[in-house]
Amino acid sequence: MKTVNRPVLLLGAMLITAAAVFGQSARQQSGLDISGDWFNAGATTDSGATVELVEYHGMPFNEAGRLYALTWSPSRMTLPQQQCAQYEPTRLLHGGGNYRFWEERDPYNQRLIAIKMYGQITEGARTVWMDGRPHPPAYAQHTFLGFSTGKYEGTVLTVYTTHLKRNWIQTNGVALSDQTTLVEHFMRHGDVITYVTVLTDPVYLSEPLIRSTEMGRSKRDPDAWLYACDDGEQILSRAHDPTEVPNYLFGQNPFLLEYSEKHKVPLLGSLGGAETMYPEFAAKLKDAGSAEAAAKAELFPSGPQHASRAVDPDPHDGEIHVLQVQGSVYMLVGDGGNIAVQIGEQGPLVVDTGTGQLADKVIAAIRRLSDRPIQFIVNTSFHADHTGGNGRLHAAGEDPSLFGSFFSGQFADAGQGATIIGHQNVQNRMIVPAGTTAATASEAWPSDTFIQGRRRKYHNGEAVEIFYEPNAITDGDSIVQFRRSDVIATGDIFTTTQYPFIDIKTGGSVQGEIDALNNILDKTVYKHLGEGGTLVIPGHGRLSDEYEVSEYRDMIAIVRDRVQAMIKKGASLEQVKAARVTADYDDRFGATSGPWTTDMFVEAVYTSLRRSK
Repeated sequence: MKTVNRPVLLLGAMLITAAAVFGQSARQQSGLDISGDWFNAGATTDSGATVELVEYHGMPFNEAGRLYALTWSPSRMTLPQQQCAQYEPTRLLHGGGNYRFWEERDPYNQRLIAIKMYGQITEGARTVWMDGRPHPPAYAQHTFLGFSTGKYEGTVLTVYTTHLKRNWIQTNGVALSDQTTLVEHFMRHGDVITYVTVLTDPVYLSEPLIRSTEMGRSKRDPDAWLYACDDGEQILSRAHDPTEVPNYLFGQNPFLLEYSEKHKVPLLGSLGGAETMYPEFAAKLKDAGSAEAAAKAELFPSGPQHASRAVDPDPHDGEIHVLQVQGSVYMLVGDGGNIAVQIGEQGPLVVDTGTGQLADKVIAAIRRLSDRPIQFIVNTSFHADHTGGNGRLHAAGEDPSLFGSFFSGQFADAGQGATIIGHQNVQNRMIVPAGTTAATASEAWPSDTFIQGRRRKYHNGEAVEIFYEPNAITDGDSIVQFRRSDVIATGDIFTTTQYPFIDIKTGGSVQGEIDALNNILDKTVYKHLGEGGTLVIPGHGRLSDEYEVSEYRDMIAIVRDRVQAMIKKGASLEQVKAARVTADYDDRFGATSGPWTTDMFVEAVYTSLRRSK
């Protein structure tokens, strides 16, 4: 079993604490140059791709990490979004292949701006900023290689990385979450680099994962640098947009004993956990009966429900923050729900309006982007955190396309305010909110409604399509696609902050939610090796792309399967809740209090499936 002594772990903790000083504005002093072509030096390679199933010893799992790995099926790698996904930094640089490092310097004063890194496997192109720039805000996009800043500590290059996507540490189900931070050390000794990584993940690991490998300098320029990959149909019997995501139920991994029996490793040891890194663990294996019972207990959730350990990506400083997405589309963050704004030669088109608490600041932010009045507002649902600013933004806008039209002769206020667009059910719900008799002010209702599957416009130089997604979160959800900018605003169908708010009382359903996510994936295209291309603005949380949407879809489909399996066995709602069917996702999306808890989500899934049956 792999062992890491406690002094090294203490050093790792000190390094993680020290990472907070990164992004300093002081000019970098030159350290030892690591430029050149490199390769992993044989026996020290830790690819993560050559491990066996249920080979987890030495992995400092917490409960969520272990359960995630044990319920992972290798067939999940055949899903289109998984086939070409890039490696994260440690799997890239620990894992074999050729590497090239070089410096980027200011052409006038030769100051070091960045160190560039390129790895052959998955064509990992990475920038380590050395100029003191800060890390992006929490609502900014995450990538497979993250955002990295570095500094020289003597002759050691130390790199600190944030904004990583959910990925694999090892391709046997050992995952890292999008909350992971990474500290790396590059130490060169002649033609050898010792590469040490300290990976900290509050969602899946109970302690930092520390690994090291060695790289040798290539004597000549390698001729293997590319990694050709495009996704394709690997399982011909699978539907084009899969509602089935391969997974194993708790305790039903068919390969559970394969590794332990083949290598004569006790099952408890092969299941991992921080304790398996230390010599004291051997004492737990002396009593074979107790060890077997302990191993079986680790196959299922235990203990109390967990709440999310993720960083809140939304600012709460009373200000509106603007992030350029791409093309002519921007994301406004700070007033509850995310707001998308498209600008151009015509008036801005706005998707959702937040809670309305900061409506005046939202209007001011939009005016800084465009000097024209808001022309259109699109509502993705009737929920107050997406329509609360309708009235103020409507009043601040103007729709000149109605002046001199048929409508201007029929309605005295035609064009005097932005036109609000939404599915007919959004208007219905806002006129008489579910379970109440109070009406929303009429100026906040969508006045331009549609009933069928699509409402389309050509505005600000691009096609804008509004797609109805029936019975997803509610009975009135829509997504908005900006075709030239290649951006999709999803409303609450997709968020990065919580389990989906499936509102059964207003027509939501778990299968409708999965179908809606698949419809989004049907419209996205990644740029290269699973990343970039179509960008996705969630209802809440950080800017994303196709990969994050597919991960969210997979999670909901897996939870659905677990609940469905229990329903088939006659389980009650309370029994399903007690089984903690979301245990491996709660540390990322769970809530034990507040307006939308994990139990509420599980109840929505249960109720939806029972009604469907």
